[in-house]
Amino acid sequence: MKNSSDNSDSLLIEKAKNGNEGAFEFLMTKYYPRVYASLYAYTKSIEDSEDLAQKTFIKVWQQIHTFRGDSAFFTWVYRIAINLAKNHFVSSSYKKDKLNISSDESEIDFTFHSNPETDLMHDESLKKIDKYIETLPESLKTAFKLRETHGKTYEEISLITETPVGTVRSRIFRARDQILNFIERETNVE
Repeated sequence: MKNSSDNSDSLLIEKAKNGNEGAFEFLMTKYYPRVYASLYAYTKSIEDSEDLAQKTFIKVWQQIHTFRGDSAFFTWVYRIAINLAKNHFVSSSYKKDKLNISSDESEIDFTFHSNPETDLMHDESLKKIDKYIETLPESLKTAFKLRETHGKTYEEISLITETPVGTVRSRIFRARDQILNFIERETNVE
C-alpha cells in the first residue's frame, strides 16, 4: 500500500515540477494535516502553525524542482516546515511582533481570518493527536516529545535517555511514523 502511495506521489510530483497546479494542490491537500500537526507540536500555536503551514507549501511550490527523491516527499516537506518554524522564532520580527503590539494593532478585527468551525476541528484533531501520542510506548513517546516538544538534539536526547544516538533516531522515526499513520487513519474516517 505504501508503494502505491509513493508511486502516485512521484507521478504527482513530476506533474507539479512541470507546473501542474492541480497535481500540487492534491499533494498539498494530502500532506497539509500532517504538516500542520508537526508545526503545532513544534509551536503550540494554532495561528503560527497555520501561517507556517501556508508558508511551507508556498516554499514547496517554489522549490519543488529541487526535490530529488532521496527521501520521502513528506520528509522533504517536513524539513522545510520545521526550518521555517525555527527561522520564524529566531527572527527579530517575530519577537518584535509578540513583544511590541501597539494599542492600535491590538484592536484590529481578525474575525475574517478565523472560522470557528475550522478552529474547533483543528483543536479536536490536535487533542486526538496528543491523546494518541500518550498511548505510544514510553521509549518512543519520550524520544518524540524531547525532540518535537522540547527541541532537543539527537545527541541531547541520547544523553538524557542514556541510549545510543542511532536508537534515538530510530525511536523518533518510529514515533513519527505511528503518529502520521494515526493522522492518516483519522483523516480517512472523517
